[in-house]
Amino acid sequence: MAFILKHKDIDVALLSMNEEGNITAIREVFLPEHLPLSCVMEDRKVNSKRITQWWNERGIPSSRENFRAVMSEIGVVGKNKLLLECNGLSLTDHYWITPENDTRKWKDVNFYENEFDKGIGGLFFNRKKQDKKYDRNTPDISSDGNLRKRWDIENDGSRILVKAGKSPYMQEPVNEVIAAIICERLGIPHVKYRMEWEEGEPVSKCENMTDLNTEFIEAIRVYYTKEPSYFAGNKYSHYCDCAHRLGVKDNIEMLDKMMVLDYLILNHDRHFKNFGILRNSQTLDIVSAAPIFDSGSSLFHEDGIAAITLPEKPKMRTECFDTLDNQLKLVKDWSWFDKRKLEDLPLVCKDLLLSVPSVEKNRAEKIAALLEKRIQACNQ
Repeated sequence: MAFILKHKDIDVALLSMNEEGNITAIREVFLPEHLPLSCVMEDRKVNSKRITQWWNERGIPSSRENFRAVMSEIGVVGKNKLLLECNGLSLTDHYWITPENDTRKWKDVNFYENEFDKGIGGLFFNRKKQDKKYDRNTPDISSDGNLRKRWDIENDGSRILVKAGKSPYMQEPVNEVIAAIICERLGIPHVKYRMEWEEGEPVSKCENMTDLNTEFIEAIRVYYTKEPSYFAGNKYSHYCDCAHRLGVKDNIEMLDKMMVLDYLILNHDRHFKNFGILRNSQTLDIVSAAPIFDSGSSLFHEDGIAAITLPEKPKMRTECFDTLDNQLKLVKDWSWFDKRKLEDLPLVCKDLLLSVPSVEKNRAEKIAALLEKRIQACNQ
């Protein structure tokens, strides 16, 4: 079957796809500059493997909590087939696919202007439909991450991402709020989060950081716009070089602030898919580095009280550029950092943690005490 990969209303490439939603061939590329970033190499050659990889990573990850139960309920085998049925549409960027002779326009299908079904997103929160009719027209098919999440539309039309916590502490939603408070006080550009309760569990809610003109590009796609050399520099310097080549003017400034925040909240889940850049999808001009988001897997979110210690006990962790301590050495400018603005933050943190019943008092107090130590240790 022939499909067109589109960037809004721009025809980018002609693809062959099978019924399972897998790309079987890149038949023709019309506008390589509009391909997903990093799919065109430095020598201007199109990298077909990267286009296929981009598509394969676009759907719901199989590691998402409740993934198998949801797929079973809607009767679909294979996330790429599901992705094909929603035309690959997303609320993160402006790419989509359409059958070759389809006459629909971006304005007819995009989730920024058009309603979408909330049935599949609700399934991740154990909300089943009695008629078992689940419309595939939803951005919940193309959302990334392991935690349960869904997209909603509020009364004012804003698109809201709702994200749950993980047992046993369900702490991630309140961590998002704590991280946002730190960002607000220190003047760090960030996505604003609030915590609400749904059917007895805490969830975080935030507005979408993209819109009809602006899309998000993951750091991993920035990183591979130039093939990294394993004999020169490190991940940080390579990423900075790639961002500079793209014209991201505030990259160093935002990385400084991101690394300081992650140090303070002990965030080991900052990876190359939850930071990046914002781009105008029509002109391809870089808007800025993306604001801080997705900081919930922090503050010992899954640790019992015995494991809440400094220095931390060794364990399998994901890191961004280096260890949290070593990343502080990469910070170029500290002039913006004023720890006086965080003086009462440990108390605020403790009170917020205690608002979640599954977080015991002694855990909250210990986390708050170690946050105080991180604040005092920062920029000494």
